[in-house]
Amino acid sequence: MWPPGRKKNKTMNVLFVCTGNTCRSPMAETLMDDAVDRSRILHGEVKIKSAGTFACEDADPTEEAVRTMEEMGLELEGHGAVQFTAELAEWADIILAMGKEQLEHMEVLAPEETGKMHTLLGYAQGVLGEPATSSYDIMDPFDEGMEEYRACAQQLAKAVELLVERLEHEFEDKA
Repeated sequence: MWPPGRKKNKTMNVLFVCTGNTCRSPMAETLMDDAVDRSRILHGEVKIKSAGTFACEDADPTEEAVRTMEEMGLELEGHGAVQFTAELAEWADIILAMGKEQLEHMEVLAPEETGKMHTLLGYAQGVLGEPATSSYDIMDPFDEGMEEYRACAQQLAKAVELLVERLEHEFEDKA
């Protein structure tokens, strides 16, 4: 949902959040960057960042996340983990968590921004806020093998595709 009163010349800020900011959210950020770059409607209109609710600042992405993105023709190297903060939450227009667990942690860290918080899969499918079940969680491949990372990346790619479609429709409705 575009922020109320959003001016056409103001970019929309999207924040993806997982736990450590070393696999799911940076992969989502990378996939979203690519999708926005390819969108004739959203290109130049959306800024994307990622963070973790329990991130070790500047930690490198997992080797599996880097390799998975490379397999998809995208680059993840150079990413450094960022801790989710109230300031980041304030920057964002939409905050998309990988699951219910992150939503619960974010609500404690930035309670005044809870209206912006959703799960990525839920928001992409029109479910706002915290879903009643964990069926809208993105699988966590951390400490798993490449097959789990590939499956996670496919789940993220589908969610990002739905998200971009939703944002493109909303942007056109606001224009």
